[in-house]
Amino acid sequence: MKKLFLLLFVSMGYFFSSYGQEKLTFSKVIEVKDVDKTSIYISLRDWISTYYRDTQEVLQMDNKDAGIIIGKAIFLYSMNKLAYAAYDGKIWYSIKLQVKDGRFKVEMSNFVHENKKGNAPTCNLGLITIAENYTDKGAQKFFHNKVWKDIKVKSERESNSIFSDLEKLAASIQTVKEDSDDW
Repeated sequence: MKKLFLLLFVSMGYFFSSYGQEKLTFSKVIEVKDVDKTSIYISLRDWISTYYRDTQEVLQMDNKDAGIIIGKAIFLYSMNKLAYAAYDGKIWYSIKLQVKDGRFKVEMSNFVHENKKGNAPTCNLGLITIAENYTDKGAQKFFHNKVWKDIKVKSERESNSIFSDLEKLAASIQTVKEDSDDW
């Protein structure tokens, strides 16, 4: 009975400790009423080539038949405060676009903080998860947790900026479709 209780206790502890390890993800479905999958896909492919400087560096998967585009990109990160300069660097993220007739889904995930080379290695926070804090231990706890929260806010802001840009793209696709239907 003691072993069963211990096993249950350890399992519950693992469940609760791993819950916060779920990666930070933002997603949105964007409607493009009465527009076919191929047209949406082509527009998204064009968007990627203009939104990102080096499309070949970003693209990881580009499958027109499946309607899936996956990329890996970065945005620069800084708190713009001298006390936090060791955390300056970049945030890597994945973007996944899944296309169907009349809509597409955008998913932003796998946010990874990487500080500049030469900065303190302990200030490289790695994969950003949904955990409220980065750590509850160590001398740098205050700084790590403050940066952790700021990275999450800026990752959400970056995601929302991309969602907004893609909503504008969807509206322009819709307008083109409606204009061509008038002929």
